[in-house]
Amino acid sequence: MTPSSLNTPLVRTPSQPVLMVEGDDPRAEIWKAIQAVYRFPSLYAMARFDLAGLLKDGPRTAADLAAACGVRPDQLTRVLRALVAMGFLDAAGQDGAGAYALNERGAVLLSDEPGSMRWAILSTGEPGSWNAMSGIVDAVRDGVSPFVVQHGSMYGYLEGNPEAASDFDAFMASRSSDAANALVGAYDFAGVRTVTDVGGGTGIVLSTVMAAHPQIHGTLLDLEHVVERAEPTFRDRGLADRCTFAPGDYFAQVPAGADVYVLSNIVHNLDRADAVRLLRNVRAAMREDSRVLALDILLPDDGRAHFGFDLNIRMMALFPGGEERDRGEYEAVLREAGLHVTDVIALPGTPLSAVEAVPGPA
Repeated sequence: MTPSSLNTPLVRTPSQPVLMVEGDDPRAEIWKAIQAVYRFPSLYAMARFDLAGLLKDGPRTAADLAAACGVRPDQLTRVLRALVAMGFLDAAGQDGAGAYALNERGAVLLSDEPGSMRWAILSTGEPGSWNAMSGIVDAVRDGVSPFVVQHGSMYGYLEGNPEAASDFDAFMASRSSDAANALVGAYDFAGVRTVTDVGGGTGIVLSTVMAAHPQIHGTLLDLEHVVERAEPTFRDRGLADRCTFAPGDYFAQVPAGADVYVLSNIVHNLDRADAVRLLRNVRAAMREDSRVLALDILLPDDGRAHFGFDLNIRMMALFPGGEERDRGEYEAVLREAGLHVTDVIALPGTPLSAVEAVPGPA
């Protein structure tokens, strides 16, 4: 493009009707994004009404499903037809007069299936989170989190909304399970005797590490109501006698003296000032031979497509100052807190990396 052409309006005559674009036409990508917004509510309805669970034992009619869900059959039929078109259900008969059946694609929404996507859908479509995404223009213009403006902090909101909290816990457990299994396979815990999980949620990461390494005693630090929800995780896995539950605020104090401090998907929730404040608390609790393991997304710096760029927009909508960072930005936060990065390990099968850091010059 020549300098003079930069002042020439860029006008293209559409070669196809706007709704029919495909192939390399850039409008096709825009329509894919728009259609994703249109399609997601049907998946959310499928997850919220547990249609996969209702269809697990065989086909059922729209009227039968509507009665089981306590909803209008005509409206549910519209959702069922959309789900058939998306490939998550199969239909027998026409226009809902016949039966609907769960297929292999739709089975990923079964609650008890390993890797179930039901909880990710429910957590994403939860009204507070879903509505906050529409405020992204305000976030870009004013630097405010739409969710915080509407509801206050995410965790305060969850405490007051048991259904949303239950869905969020299940989603975090599913997501954390993948990260925990990848961490156990990728990181050497030889010689580690004590692990403190800072902001450990329902304990999936810590319990997985402890189950894989019987020599490890764990400490779970999180808010009191969160720790209460975590205790069954350790009891069910026979690990309660090796775990100390430490209800508290990690901005106030972190238990001292552990060999390893794990922070899984914590730093990305915080703006730089709060991230540094938290990590300084961790640094103060560490011995000189302790290590930090921070599990987070590191954005690629070469511009390639990555899940982290999409999640970064969600973080902007939900958390005040929360963000995904590239490696240089992440290391700068750790360095300001008095920590020195010694290794970065990609966690296979996840978009996360384990960032290892030790005490170093501030």
